Amino acid sequence: MKYITYTLLFICFLMASCSKWLDVKPEDRTTEDQLLSTPQGFADVANGFYIRNGSNELYGRNLTMTTMDILAQLYLVSSQNKEYAIANFNYADGNARDFISNTWGALYTQIANVNKFIQSLDQYGNRISETLKGRYLGEAYGLRAFYYLDLVRMFTPKYTSPDSVNKVIPYYDKITPDIRSYTATNDIMQQILNDLKTAEELLLKNDAAVSQSRVSAETTGPDNSRTKRNYFMNYYAVRALKARAYLWMGKTADALEEAKFLISVQPKFRWILPADLSTPSTCNKIFSTELIFAVENPILNDVFNAKFSPTLFDADILAPNISGTFINNTVFEGSPLDYRSQYSWKVAGRPFPTFFKYQDLPSSGLAANRTVPLIRMGEMYLIAAECEPDLPSAIGYLNELKGHRNTNPLSPSSTTAQLTQAILKEYRKEFYGEGQLFFFYKRTGATSIIAAKNNGSMAINAANYTFPVPFSETDPR
Repeated sequence: MKYITYTLLFICFLMASCSKWLDVKPEDRTTEDQLLSTPQGFADVANGFYIRNGSNELYGRNLTMTTMDILAQLYLVSSQNKEYAIANFNYADGNARDFISNTWGALYTQIANVNKFIQSLDQYGNRISETLKGRYLGEAYGLRAFYYLDLVRMFTPKYTSPDSVNKVIPYYDKITPDIRSYTATNDIMQQILNDLKTAEELLLKNDAAVSQSRVSAETTGPDNSRTKRNYFMNYYAVRALKARAYLWMGKTADALEEAKFLISVQPKFRWILPADLSTPSTCNKIFSTELIFAVENPILNDVFNAKFSPTLFDADILAPNISGTFINNTVFEGSPLDYRSQYSWKVAGRPFPTFFKYQDLPSSGLAANRTVPLIRMGEMYLIAAECEPDLPSAIGYLNELKGHRNTNPLSPSSTTAQLTQAILKEYRKEFYGEGQLFFFYKRTGATSIIAAKNNGSMAINAANYTFPVPFSETDPR
């Protein structure tokens, strides 16, 4: 990357500006040696990755609930909204170019700092315990794989044999002042799998999550969420990310193996219960008990107020069509008691449903109300349903998820085609506001999707699925 400075201090200063609980100030001219002189220094640097993940330009907003779901046509976007162009796949528009460039820069900056952290752990890791060093290294390798997989999903064509050898994006695995040439996508995917293998080995030995009976236990208060391992790249998140990566590559047997492993430890990420949802002030709308990997955005309610609140003007609100048919009929198929409909969508202040999944009630004190899901257990059941060659077993995986969403099961006598259609419908329900549906459409090669703006079919082509590499990277290189 030609515009990224490889410096550990960058992320330390970033952390100080984003989180009040880190006692690191931008004016401190500390050196790397001083910063990493104590275990707390290592912890502060590691925490910085997760704080940055929760920013609006990354997973706290753009890559989950707003822009990626706009691309999946889950909202009616006004022509006066600056995201109107990207909603119509006009990637040459200035606002769209800014989003693409900012996303590229933010992810490669995260990668640069991960690379620096790995180098620093090799240099200074003898100052902390072997367990801590192993955990931090495992997290770093897992995070690097996580970022690169999303770059691949956004900036490279659908992963097929002809396209996988295309050289589209650069790959950096160490600190270097040199500009790297572009790397074939299949080689990047192999590097992702290598990183995940390394992370898996390190975290199996050093991650407390492995011995925890509940990895996703709910906590309260402004800081407590970060004591839970599912807010960090943990052993189970690495295994789940392997399932996602294998599925992207079309390696369904490998994806199924990883998904089935996660399903075998499902009690660590227990299903949401009616009691978790029944009290409005503490309603767990994101089903946080089921999250394998998540991020906290401390200003998530500001995002709700700026993007989803029914009090917004038509030009600003992100909502489906005004008749409500897209949400009520297409997405939730006339099942208002589905937990994903019942608690995340309300007719309040508008004559049609609007999205309340990320509204935080100040009185709740719940970490869940500041949390954005990145990998959830439901995805593992859907991967298993898609990859399982035995049809009754595949239907069983799907119905296990549906049963915990308070919705009707798929008939055991359903055909493979009916199962495939049912999986698509579950992706629409399960990942609303989480940024995964667009990638599902891309991976499966959908050429027509149902758009929220009019609840009608919309054509989509291969070019629509792939972001152009930013001008700042290509001109000149």
